[in-house]
Amino acid sequence: MGEITVSKTSAVEFISLQLLKYATNPNPVATLINAFCDGLNTLQINNIVEVLNELKERIDNIEEKTGRNLYFDKIVFEEDILPVLQKAKDGVNAQKRKLYVTFIAACIHPDNLECNNKGIFSNYLDKLDYLSVYILNRLGSYLTEKQLVEKIGSNYDANVILVHLWDLKANDLVDKISAEEYERLLRRYGNIKLRNSQNTFLYKRNKFGGELLNFIIKGIPNTNSNEEV
Repeated sequence: MGEITVSKTSAVEFISLQLLKYATNPNPVATLINAFCDGLNTLQINNIVEVLNELKERIDNIEEKTGRNLYFDKIVFEEDILPVLQKAKDGVNAQKRKLYVTFIAACIHPDNLECNNKGIFSNYLDKLDYLSVYILNRLGSYLTEKQLVEKIGSNYDANVILVHLWDLKANDLVDKISAEEYERLLRRYGNIKLRNSQNTFLYKRNKFGGELLNFIIKGIPNTNSNEEV
């Protein structure tokens, strides 16, 4: 990908500009209003700069892995992708903006270029964050809530993990079955029973959740669909 040279407006540069405006028009009310408007504009511009720089890194990574030159300008303004850029521009949360960049990079990945489900997948972005994708990737087999918390480790609070899990279930990306149902599934492999199975439920990403994961994960650096995020 060609070189992109863009940089954020620093706090020093922003303050210097406001002082210059105040010097030319020493009206405190006008200065306050201008500073507020300029602050919002600067935030959006800095977000755009951050998104472009991050996207460049993602595209460079994909080009290195696939050996193909990607021209994101041919796809980035498609009707399904432009709204994602708008959200990234307006987003306050840095991790959320990173997820939007991941989605755009996934759209440009050679494996996803011909995918006709970009619009459907983009509708789920507002409902997800990186932990949601992290959990989806680990639910390739049935896990109890306790097993999932243990599998993810101590990077996240257990309650945060469970709330994300339940949200994935509410959005029909994960299936939930009782321990009794799971034991019936296992009977074909022998008489297997779960320990302390009373009132226990197990979770596994469903087919749609798997398709969404396989799409998004293509935009994550140094990650393949069969690797953990």
